[in-house]
Amino acid sequence: MVNRGKGFLWESCARRQAVRLSGILGCLFLASPRAEAQEDQDRRIVSVLLASEGGGRLDQVSLSLEVLGDEAPRQPGSVLSTEGGGAAILDLSAGVEYDLRVSAPGHLERVVRIASSGPATVRVVLSVDPYELPTITAAVGGRVEGPENRTVHQALFHEESLTYSTVAEWLRDVPGVSVRGSGAGARQVLSVRGSRPQAVLVLLDGVALNDPLTGQADLSMIPASSLESGTLIPGSGSMLYGAGAAAGVLLLQSRVAHGSGLGGGIQMASFGGLGFDAQADVVSGARRVGFSVSASRAENDFPYRGTGVQGTSDTWSNAGVGSAHAAIHAASGVFFGNVRFDGADRGTPGRAGTSLFAGARARERSWIAAAGVDRPNVRSSFSYARRRMGYRPSDLEPYSVQEVRELRVSGELNLPTVPVTLGARAAGETLEGEQVEGSVGRASGGLRVAAIAGPERFRVVPGLSVDVSAGRLVASPEVSVTWLATGALRAWGRAGQGFRMPTFGDLYFASRYQMRANPDLQPERIDWDGEIGAGLRTRAGGLELEASAAGWSRRTSDPIVWLASSTALWSPSNLGRLMAAGVDIELELSSREPGPVGWRAQVAGSAQRSRVGFGSNRNPLPYEPDGHGRLSLEAWLGAAGARLDLRYTGSRTTSLAATRELPAFATIDASARYGFRMGDLDLGVYGRIVNVLDQRFELVELYPEPGRQFALRLEARRSSS
Repeated sequence: MVNRGKGFLWESCARRQAVRLSGILGCLFLASPRAEAQEDQDRRIVSVLLASEGGGRLDQVSLSLEVLGDEAPRQPGSVLSTEGGGAAILDLSAGVEYDLRVSAPGHLERVVRIASSGPATVRVVLSVDPYELPTITAAVGGRVEGPENRTVHQALFHEESLTYSTVAEWLRDVPGVSVRGSGAGARQVLSVRGSRPQAVLVLLDGVALNDPLTGQADLSMIPASSLESGTLIPGSGSMLYGAGAAAGVLLLQSRVAHGSGLGGGIQMASFGGLGFDAQADVVSGARRVGFSVSASRAENDFPYRGTGVQGTSDTWSNAGVGSAHAAIHAASGVFFGNVRFDGADRGTPGRAGTSLFAGARARERSWIAAAGVDRPNVRSSFSYARRRMGYRPSDLEPYSVQEVRELRVSGELNLPTVPVTLGARAAGETLEGEQVEGSVGRASGGLRVAAIAGPERFRVVPGLSVDVSAGRLVASPEVSVTWLATGALRAWGRAGQGFRMPTFGDLYFASRYQMRANPDLQPERIDWDGEIGAGLRTRAGGLELEASAAGWSRRTSDPIVWLASSTALWSPSNLGRLMAAGVDIELELSSREPGPVGWRAQVAGSAQRSRVGFGSNRNPLPYEPDGHGRLSLEAWLGAAGARLDLRYTGSRTTSLAATRELPAFATIDASARYGFRMGDLDLGVYGRIVNVLDQRFELVELYPEPGRQFALRLEARRSSS
């Protein structure tokens, strides 16, 4: 189920961009004999302008109309013609609503509500799949179908800038996902379906953000204002992405230009939070250039309840963080490229703010360059990243620095005559640091093949990937089945295998802080990763219902776990098995009319079980709750809207020994937005209260979270005519 925002600022810009072409399409149509025959009052002509957010040409566009309502018209709507993938003309029955479904290879399918009494011209912009999102397509029954064989969650940040200010805010709304950090301003790491954070691969423009030492990706480094979209694919992704995607893949795409114009926003929040972002875009035909910059800071000092630990204070301090970002994105036809910088400087206080870490600081810098080609049947990307991470435990010691460089190349080919996709990938990493002896590195590469077989409503997609890394050859097979039972009901199943290599920290890290690496570690092997699910989308009267449910399970052999020895040295070992299973559920009920007045209610939740250990001696995986859920209520009137979120997180153990448990907690968040126009500017105001009831809790033991928080964002956009 896709998270959707109202996107009122962006939509108003898109409408103005469509005006210039609507007159041309109208003249072409009225000049035809077909148009002269449509003067009957029971029919209406609507022009649809089609565009790709990446600026490339849309080929093999598929359009279909679905009539809404209980009674079908005597003459249903039809697609009269398409103009080279750039435009379409619809013949509609008066007084009838339709869903227009638009799809094209290399793009995400989009459904747009069309009313015969609405505008005569509608502009539809298709979002480009993130660089490595599988683009297996096949012409089935004269239509181009995209993959529907697994659960996928997506957020379009360019449309939801007033809804999600961070990636973590969006992911908290996704069932089966938890985001945690050690206190305010700390790194934020992602867990999917009862996994450890290092089992989730996070790619930004095709570049892995996972720290080579810990294997974890820090989501707090990436502001949502710099992103175009985020796509989360739960389940093992080794067949598609290779090592590291043991439990899921998060694909982030940098923001791209939708039209010429300027925009930006400022944000103020509790605990000294201040931030701003700005964007400038120039679009000329198929050429696009966009620039974005942002910066933010927060003190994050707050009082907390004493924990009873000797030496702690009642004020959480040294948790301040400052960050900066800049990016340039360019595209010309089928070619694209971007360069971006992300940096953060933060305090890293110890447990409960102990004085031992009063001067602890961490610095992170990331430089990423990516380029590629995006054609209907051929896609390839090249990326280079350099990350520099420094840490000092106190202001009396110098920074300990590690630097990693990564080169990544990937490509994909859809064969034109048969429904088969071929893919290849190669990556190389090198690491240097004060706590690492010499320079260490690792290269990996992989090949994959996938096919589509079956009739129109029942498809089987087998796939196989073979990867080579650190002298080890690993095969990752996968097979999925999709059944389109009706136009409203879809069912799917998937089973596969995967793997994860030890991190550089597992193998080489030599620390003065009682940690010892283990160069003899074996890769983790996902012996089984499967899911079975169903999705329903239907309408009745003035209501629209969308629901999905998926059951899943995963069995990992030789999971890598850090344990303390008899000499109090922490060292990683391969530890028996990790078993995880659960159920994810989503339900959304909304008013069918997407116009100025509407409402939406969402319920999402997960029940899961993760156990790790040897034989029958298995304990809960630390910090993974057995259940969490969300209830959201949203309503809007014109450009004004309000939302209420109730979230619940179950209890969690804090170590493999399971001797201590953090209690369950529930929070309530409230937000409101309002948009208006002033001259040539589209303005928006967004306010939010986090943790309305001022609940106090810990996501990580002895790292308290702040209580009630406030945030206010002001946003402005100006588009060129």
